[in-house]
Amino acid sequence: MKVSEAIGMIFASTEEKRNLRRRLARRAAREAGYYIYSDHMVWKEQPFFEKAWTGATGIPGIADPRCFVLQSVIRSLAQVKGDVAECGVRRGRSTYFMLTADEAERTYHLFDAFEGLPEPTEDDRLADGSVRWTEGDLSTEEAVARENLSGFSNVSFHVGWIPQTLTAVAGGSFALVHIDVDLHAPTRDSLEFFWPLVVPGGMVVSDDYGSRKCPGARKAFDEFFADKAGIIELPTGQALVRKAEA
Repeated sequence: MKVSEAIGMIFASTEEKRNLRRRLARRAAREAGYYIYSDHMVWKEQPFFEKAWTGATGIPGIADPRCFVLQSVIRSLAQVKGDVAECGVRRGRSTYFMLTADEAERTYHLFDAFEGLPEPTEDDRLADGSVRWTEGDLSTEEAVARENLSGFSNVSFHVGWIPQTLTAVAGGSFALVHIDVDLHAPTRDSLEFFWPLVVPGGMVVSDDYGSRKCPGARKAFDEFFADKAGIIELPTGQALVRKAEA
């Protein structure tokens, strides 16, 4: 840290200090060569990632590093029996990456209303009292997701609002549940329904846990798992929870 930056830190406001820490962290990462896209980072050269990245060209959605995390998770579950559930599909980018990397025989159950987000609640308010999202945000066409995933035969769409559609898989067993619904209520409802169906050794992944835009999703995970399991938070903004072996 430069002397001027150190002095500035003393007199800076809380927000200014936070921004300075971010700049310093980014600088340190660049100088140390740890930046996620640095040439010596091999994740983006893995064959399963390159295959998915090429096939998903033109499908907007979650960022490449988060897609890679999902691929790594599903590959780690190769010996764990159970299907995959994804709550929040949108255009199907994350699904495409998981399907491309998954070597096990399982069905992907995809839940989305394709009408955007429901109305946020008080639990979705940001620290300043505002709400980032409004009802209908992030809507897309169901046909787009179906077309993007049309090359896979092990996909089952469940169209409608969570939790109304979840009962379609009641009694199922799941190796992985990926939750990307941004808001508190659908995140909570997804966890309450699926956690009992996750097999021992299976995992739940939150896409929104580390996003300042989605405080409700983080709150839902923290509250639900407070007495159940530890949450592993990643710098990609995701969070992982593994169900203990029986």
